[in-house]
Amino acid sequence: MKFGDYVANLNKFLKDNPESKDFETITSKDDEGNGFNRVYYNPSTGHYDENDGEFDQGQDDEDQKQTHNAVCVN
Repeated sequence: MKFGDYVANLNKFLKDNPESKDFETITSKDDEGNGFNRVYYNPSTGHYDENDGEFDQGQDDEDQKQTHNAVCVN
């Protein structure tokens, strides 16, 4: 899912469920609900390599940002 789509879905969800603004935010470990964790960190950009499943935030210089291709939400 693209980050813009994710944010649009969150905004629609919040509009439809305004009481949720004060709820804890959690993530599931898998699609079967075998575990859950609280979200502690703000989103960050980095490079995600699908081949090895690694995410690297890299440096904050402009050259490194050009290789960023993903947003980590936790």
